[in-house]
Order: sequence, then C-alpha cells, then structure tokens
Amino acid sequence: MSEFGKLKIAIVGGSLSGCIAATLLFRTGHEVTVLERSRSGLLGRGGGLTTSRTVLEELKSLDLLDADFAASPFHTLKMSKLSEENAYVGRCPLTRPIDMHCVNWGGFWQNLRKRVPDEIYFQGKTVSQAEETNGCVSLTLEDGSTEAYDLVVFADGYRSAGRKLLFPDIDLSYRGYFVWRGVLPESEVSDSDPLNDHPRYSYKNIDGSFVSFIIPDSSGSMIPGERIINWAAYIPLPAEDLPEFMMDNDGHVRSGSIPSGAMRPEQDTDLKALMTEQLPSYYGEILNKSQGNQIQLIYSCALPAYRKGRMCLVGDAGMMVQPMTGAGVFKGFSNARDLVDALGSGKDLDSALESWSIRQTRVAHRMLEMGHEMEQAFIWNTIDLAKASPEECELWWEKSIRVPEEFSYFAT
Repeated sequence: MSEFGKLKIAIVGGSLSGCIAATLLFRTGHEVTVLERSRSGLLGRGGGLTTSRTVLEELKSLDLLDADFAASPFHTLKMSKLSEENAYVGRCPLTRPIDMHCVNWGGFWQNLRKRVPDEIYFQGKTVSQAEETNGCVSLTLEDGSTEAYDLVVFADGYRSAGRKLLFPDIDLSYRGYFVWRGVLPESEVSDSDPLNDHPRYSYKNIDGSFVSFIIPDSSGSMIPGERIINWAAYIPLPAEDLPEFMMDNDGHVRSGSIPSGAMRPEQDTDLKALMTEQLPSYYGEILNKSQGNQIQLIYSCALPAYRKGRMCLVGDAGMMVQPMTGAGVFKGFSNARDLVDALGSGKDLDSALESWSIRQTRVAHRMLEMGHEMEQAFIWNTIDLAKASPEECELWWEKSIRVPEEFSYFAT
C-alpha cells in the first residue's frame, strides 16, 4: 500500500463504468490511472440507454453528472401487439407504471468523462498481461511497458480481458437472440404522439419483442422535433446460424456485434422486411427510414466473485445481465461507489475487497435472476397481447415478473 493509506490504482477501460470509478476514487485521494484501449473518444452514434430516476439523481448528487443533464422520462410501459383492429399502433391490453429515464449514450459518456482529469486518462493503452506478486499487480501493455499497482480495476466491458484473466473457465452464455438497433431523428416522423409512452411490442407470429424510446439529441436538447428516436428489436437466432449471420460487409465474421456502418446492406434490408411484417405500420415506417443500424448478440454471465487478490471487476466486466433490465448504469455506478466505501471502511485492503466482492456478487445474481424472468416474459413466453383480455394480461404479468429490485426502472 502506498503512503498515508492511499492506493496506486489502475482502471482498465475508460467508458461509463471506468469514468465513474476513476472520478470517485480520484476524489477520495487515491493515485488513479485510466488505461483506455481506444485511440479516439467513445462518442457512439447517438444511441440511448435507460436507467431509473433514482440512479440519475444519485449520479447528480455526487456531481458525476451536471445537475441539468438531460434525460427523457417515461412513466408508463405499454405492452402491445399488432392487431386487426389497429394496424397503425396495435392493441395495448396492459400498462405498467415505470420510472424510466433515457439518456443519449454519447452525451452521458462525455458528461462523465469531463470529470476525469486529462492527466490521468490515457487513450490507446491496451493491457496485454496482468500478474499479481507480493501484493502488487504488474500490468504489461502492448508496447511492452510495465507498471506496478496496489489495485487494478477492470472496467473493460462485456468482453472483458480482466474477467477472462480472473475466471478463465467461465465463458459468456449466448441467450439465443440478438438485438438489432438503430436511431432516427424525431424530425423525420410526422406523428410522435405514440412515443410519449414506452411501448414494448411482441411480434405477430415469431418470438421476441421490440422497444422504442425518445432520447435527447447529442447536445442535450429535449425540444420536440430535435430529439432522437431510439429503437431495438430483439429477435431469436439459433447458435448454429451465428457464423453466417455475423458476417459483416467486408466478409469478416464478427464475434459479438456488428457496428454501425458494417452491416451487410442485404441483411439490413431483410430485417426491415421481417419487422415490417411483424410490427404495426407506425414502427415499420421508423425502421425503414433508419440507416446505419447495428447488431449485438445478447449474452449473460454468472460469476462466483468480483475479485481475485488485488484485481477487481466493475460494470459489464463483471456479471453480464440482459440489457432489458435497464440495470447497466446502476451496476457500474454501485460497483464503483461500493468500492470507494469499502476502501474507506478502515479494514485492511484484502478484507475490504472481499466484503465488497461478496456484496457485488449477491446483487448481480439478483439482477441476473430478474433478467432471466424478463427474458422469458418478453422474448419466449409473452401472452397473446392481440387477443388476451386485460384481466388475463394482468394475471400473466404477476406470474411472470416478480417484485422489482432496487436496480430496476419499474415503479413500486
């Protein structure tokens, strides 16, 4: 341990969780270095992510986000399906209260990033090896340089090198479906009233579901007409079909995602045709106008712990939970906040890290259980929303989704 009980800490990964962890640990007085493998800014392409009002308020209260940081609030989930009676927006026999806030990913990252001092944030730094000896962790970078740290925090995303290092026998579990997602400027639709609530549509005659929500534009504007429509179609795909399906427009087979601009045009066209048949016409129009769409395979991952020795995992580098839970921001934030609290608990470092790991693992397993329940309800076993009565839908919901946990955007 370094002088005065402060630690020399490396954070591997400078995205959302990495920036949160870096800011909180730096403010506590630790010597922090962020190693981000990307050589350019992580601005994304205007896509969105969801969380709860509670999480956003906590981030603002800790000055991790600006007090006026923009988010689109939604208070009603509408479970719907294409029906003969309403081909435009479908039939909605079930609504549920939610407390969901949707943000622009790029704007969110920029707001977090500006709180990390430039002198501790290094881009183009890829960790190739990590080894713990005598209570110190030695990191080796691709350029051959090495540096020793008291603690290493891996915040390097869902394909985490840190997770593989700590738990080499645990692989990501493909969930049997992918998400095809995109964005469209709100100005390109003549009627945005159907987007005032948060709809989740089951499909006409295949498994899966579709969601859409409004987010601020990249500058944070919430003015109607200047906002962005964010949509995501969850579509089943057998594992044996992945090699052919995940080929990009250069003929390379991608392992986990096909980013914007890399999809084969014919694949995008085929998916638009499929969803136009499965969804009400209002959403078919949105999809057909959207360009630069992308694909992401859905995985989950259960872990026995969040640390080994002086190496820890935070955010998606830890346990992978289905994105439909909306728990991603909470996961990264709570991992980092709890780590700071553990390091300030007065315990010796190893005891503090072990207590922290036990709590993170317990909470993540609850998230994963909720993810499995939502996956069954929203992907594989949705009631027929085009025909079922509201009473039948209520009963189905109560049997399918348990009482929300603190990390959920569902209102209690």
